[in-house]
Amino acid sequence: MITKRLLPITLLGLTLLTLSACSSKGQETKTPAKKEITTLQSETGPLQNPNIRLKFNEIKTGSAENNFKGGSTLEELKALYGEPSSHTTKPAGDVTLDVYSWDIEEAKVNAQLYENSTIARAISNFSFDRKQTITKKIFDDKIHKDMTFTQATEALGQPDVMSEAVSSDGEIIQALWSSNLQGKNQVRQIELIFTNQKLTDMKQTGLE
Repeated sequence: MITKRLLPITLLGLTLLTLSACSSKGQETKTPAKKEITTLQSETGPLQNPNIRLKFNEIKTGSAENNFKGGSTLEELKALYGEPSSHTTKPAGDVTLDVYSWDIEEAKVNAQLYENSTIARAISNFSFDRKQTITKKIFDDKIHKDMTFTQATEALGQPDVMSEAVSSDGEIIQALWSSNLQGKNQVRQIELIFTNQKLTDMKQTGLE
């Protein structure tokens, strides 16, 4: 019988603090081995298909209360993104996790499964195409400690990139917004971290 404490968040290895959100406009588009979703086009260059990011919201994670069951299975992940681009295994305490990755256009989706149940997920290198409507005033007025992830998305919209990991210690979500922020600086970003469904850390760069 595997105890819950053998799956600490520190061993999930999702690189929670190194997610990147970047716009694909004006950049060279990589050619993946297999495109799962058609690329949109505009006068300024290729746009990333929003379905890549929105499908990520359908990935469920298991919970410690349910012995880490109830997360999306590999079959369910394949239904969203097709065959994975890579598969490896990694130790997490005394158990082994299956790590799957999907390279879709410029975006990368990662899922870690324990006994065919997703317990960690991440999407990086994705950016929505949307108007720059979030100002520093909106951030100051609407974003506050202890708010939930759902409340944050109601105020800011869906984050461009994010990660989530569950363990016996609880749940951690890190979310980054970059495409809808108003400011003159080239680098504009909001980073929020939620611990057990409550906002515990927040910072913004370049908002006006």
